[in-house]
Order: sequence, then structure tokens, then C-alpha cells
Amino acid sequence: MQKEILINVESQEIRVAVVEGSRLESYYVERPSQETLVGNVYKGIVKSVVSGIGAAFVDIGHGKNGFLYVSDMLSPSHEFDLLEEEGKASPARRARPRPSEINKLAKEKQEVLVQVVKDTIGNKGPRLTTHVGIPGRFTVLMPFDRHMGVSKKVSDRAERNRLHKILKKLFSGLKMGIIVRTAGSGKSEGDFRREIRYSTALWRTIQKISSKAKAPSLIHEEYGLTYRILRDIFSEDVTRVLVDSRTEYKKLRQFANNLMPSMKRKLMLYRERVNLFDSRGIEKEIEGLYGKKVGIKCGGYIVIEETEGLIAIDVNSGSFSRKHIEDTAFKVNCEAAAEIARQIRLRDIGGIVVIDFIDMAQHGRRRELFDILINAVKKDKAKIQILRMSEFGIVQMTRQRIRRGVRKVSYQNCPYCSGRGSVKSVTTMSIEVLRAIKKELERSRAKEIRSYVHSDVANYLLNEDRPSITKMESEHRARIVIIAEPDLHIERFKVQR
Repeated sequence: MQKEILINVESQEIRVAVVEGSRLESYYVERPSQETLVGNVYKGIVKSVVSGIGAAFVDIGHGKNGFLYVSDMLSPSHEFDLLEEEGKASPARRARPRPSEINKLAKEKQEVLVQVVKDTIGNKGPRLTTHVGIPGRFTVLMPFDRHMGVSKKVSDRAERNRLHKILKKLFSGLKMGIIVRTAGSGKSEGDFRREIRYSTALWRTIQKISSKAKAPSLIHEEYGLTYRILRDIFSEDVTRVLVDSRTEYKKLRQFANNLMPSMKRKLMLYRERVNLFDSRGIEKEIEGLYGKKVGIKCGGYIVIEETEGLIAIDVNSGSFSRKHIEDTAFKVNCEAAAEIARQIRLRDIGGIVVIDFIDMAQHGRRRELFDILINAVKKDKAKIQILRMSEFGIVQMTRQRIRRGVRKVSYQNCPYCSGRGSVKSVTTMSIEVLRAIKKELERSRAKEIRSYVHSDVANYLLNEDRPSITKMESEHRARIVIIAEPDLHIERFKVQR
């Protein structure tokens, strides 16, 4: 099956989609106005220590103070993808630290080198760790640790043993910890040596900058979305990587030339007039990610409800029916399990998730359904823990939350319903309007385009997005007129020649 990575670059946002066949499997979005801090290394200052909750608040020079738990000072953080190690000396197996231990580790006004492992979410500041990790394509270098390990997602015992032998060779001359990521499976000793050489050089640069920097300050900035995607997701089974921006394409070729030579022949510039996502038929599917109700092939559907404390997912049979109720429930549940795993991944849902499957009386079928769900979530890069299904068909799981989910990025609290629901943000609507104008200009070659939009969207377009409009007018030799309609719903707009 053909697997493609599609990269759509616009001035207001970057979108990345992973498509297998004609099916959207993963989706990521990042905007300059909503930058992520995850992976960044800072030299911070401890502002306060709260022994009651076992944490220190650290000023990293970025608005809200970061949150540093005692556990993230004593042992490596598991918020990083796949930082799973094994062996009797594993720090993960040590006793849970007492909150009061934070007083021994952190003092007010103390300078500390930290890395962000979780973005600011709601009122919470970014979560930090003192165990800096330098992620590469195949490994994660842990400068402050001395343990080695292999990702638990590498399940083949022979391969794990081979990787451990390679690690032992490399470990003798390396005074740091190292963890092999899932992508390291099957790679040679030379591949690991080259990457570790690059990672250690980067760490020396970080140390040098840190020694001269005045706290609080940024010491090292993590790669942007497109670079992270290629580093963390690109694999041999990817047929090609399509980029619709010449500037980004050149940057990615340079990146591939330095770190991923095997990717260069698969990296291609998309030159067609039709929007990249439209050409693969996934634009409508992306739009569907924001809806609560998701249909499945058999005629059943699932409902996804996000609350303050958890995400509830309900499975319904809909129009599907078989002679026996148990057969109906089993068929719908099996299709729903695969779709639920996919929707959680696409929407980047994090935190506690409760799934209510249709009741089934047969224990064997409940066990088979649970196995289907387990296999379906194996595609997910995030760390997931699932509890056994109850006799009522309830499954509880937690999924690692690092960044704001897709819905949080694209929507804001609804002014029409006092926060009970949500509508697309002004930024999102301005992007959609510009996209629609561009399509109309390419289709009709008109000399003037008028767009009727909500007043807030018009204000944003005429101020924040004025450079984009000017550039589009110049490229298409046309005039673009934005007309404010105060009575228009914020999600509605009209584009006319």
C-alpha cells in the first residue's frame, strides 16, 4: 500500500498529513502564532519551591513559569516518546519520591538547565525536566544519565539482543545514557555511531552556550514541525514525501542531506495547481476531525465528547442490524475499535479516555474486541496505557499529552453560547477564506474577487494577513476586496467574482 507524507506550507500555518492508500492516518498542524516549546532547552531560575506538591516553579523567560516535579529531577522523564529503558538498575523502577525531597534538589534563585516535555495547556505552565534528551532519528542521547535501553516497541527478542550488543560497544566510550528508538530497529552499528557523533556535538554546543548565557534564556530550540515529522515518522515504507513550498523543499533537502540521505530520493516538490490536500481527497476528512459524530462502514457510528476532565467515546449501532443482537454488537464494536484508535491519533487526544462499547454477553468476544483495540493503537507514537475491558464493555485508557490537540489549535470558545461549545477561531477562518480566494483565482482567472466575511475575520484579514493578500494580488494580477458582514456567522463566508 502506498504511503505518503504530504506537507502543505502556508504563511499562517503548516499542515502535515500521513496518507496510506487514500486513507488519512496521521495529521499535524502548527502555527507561528502558537509555537510549541516541547524539546526546547532553557537556562532557568527557580522562582519558588512548593514541598507540598513536590515541585519547583522555574522562570524560563517565556510567560508562565515552568513546572518541575521532583520525579523529573530524580529520574528521566517518560513524557518523551519511547524513553523506555530496561534492566534492574532502571530509574523507572525506583520508589516513588516523597514531595519533600524537592527541598534538597531545588532552591530559590538557583539556576538550572531544563528541557520542556509538555506544552502550556490551559492554566498550567510548561512541564520541565532536568534530564535533557537529545532526540535523533534512531536514538535519544541522555547527557545526564548513564543507563542504556531499547524502545519497548521493538518487540522481537533477537533484534533487541542485537541492539543491546551494539549499545554495549558504543557505551564503553560514551559517558552518557543512550536509548534506541523504534526507528533504530534493523540499523547498523555505523548508523548509530554517525548519529551519536552528531548528537554529542550538538550537546557540546548546548553546554558552551549555556555556560555564557544569562538566565532565564533559550539555549537550544527544537526543530520545527516538518523537520520533526521527517526525523520521527519517515521510514523505509514511505513511498514519497510531497512538499508544496519550494522554500521548505530546499530546506528539507539540506536537512535530509545532513541527517537522512536515504530520504532525498523520496522527497519531491509538488507543482500542480490543485491544492495538495485536495488532490488526495483528504481536505474534507480533515474538516470532519472537528465533528463529534464519526460514521463507520457498517452503518454504526461513534460519538466523541471532550470534557474538562476526560474524553468520553460512545459506540452506537445506528442503522446496522443483524438477526442476533450479539452479532450486531460484535460487528459494530470491532469496526468502532479500529476507528476510535485512528480518531484519537488524528485528533491528538490526550489525557483520560473512556470508551463505552455496545454490551456483549460473551466473554470470548469481549476479549477478541479488546485485542483488536490493542493492535489498533500500536500505530500511535504517543505513550498509551489501557485497562482491561469491564463486563459492561467499558475501556479506560490514558494517552500521553504533549502538545495542544488539533481541535484546540483550530478552535476557540464560542461567543454565541457562552463557552458551552466552540467555533473556528478567527485565524482559522482567515486561512480558509484566503484558501478559497486562491482557488477561485486559479479557477476563473478573475480580475477582481470579493469576499464577504464576519467583521472579526475581515479585521484580521485586512491587518494581520494584509501581506498575504498583497502577495496573492501580485501573483494573480487581480484585486481582492474584503467586505465585513457583522450579521454573518463567524464560520460562514462568500467568495464572488
